[in-house]
Amino acid sequence: MALRFLVPVDVSNPLEYYPNRDWESIYRNQYRYDSSFTFVCAPNDTHNCRLRAYVRNSIIVRVEQAYDVADYTDLQGNKANAIWHPRGCLKGYTIMRRIYGPYRIKYPMIRTGWKKWVEDNFPDPNLPANQSAYFQRGLDTWTRVNWDEAFTLAARALLHITEKYSGTSGAQLLRDQGYPSLMIDGLDDTGSPMH
Repeated sequence: MALRFLVPVDVSNPLEYYPNRDWESIYRNQYRYDSSFTFVCAPNDTHNCRLRAYVRNSIIVRVEQAYDVADYTDLQGNKANAIWHPRGCLKGYTIMRRIYGPYRIKYPMIRTGWKKWVEDNFPDPNLPANQSAYFQRGLDTWTRVNWDEAFTLAARALLHITEKYSGTSGAQLLRDQGYPSLMIDGLDDTGSPMH
């Protein structure tokens, strides 16, 4: 019964007929962007998908796959196939929520106990007193540091590891911890795989 009030309209060209076409510019501007860049989405899973971010007013507004997986190679010269498309997942496509979200980390943070352990020159971590003083992962508080301090603490820790596991005594420590001989022999007594 309701349809009997409808009157058919003959519109041969809708673009000439519609008097107000503002909706077109709204639709076109919805996906407008100022610039774009590609990146590898690594924090979500092991696929390391190459994605493209579109930026408007200095803010990422959307993320899509880069569609160039067949155009680049890895360090060994391996090349993927375009059959791998589509690359990316919903976690990667919405990574801007993580970037701009209220719970993102905005500056370097270090566990307070670990920072104190480095500053106290790496006391023996196997002693029970040191376990409770320095290594309370999951219970420890976080300390905000500047970038120079964060890099310095990380460098000190890496140097400590290299010194501790160098030479025959370092190799023996690794054996005692269950590391395979093939890996220990590959260190050439340096205590670091980056020698």
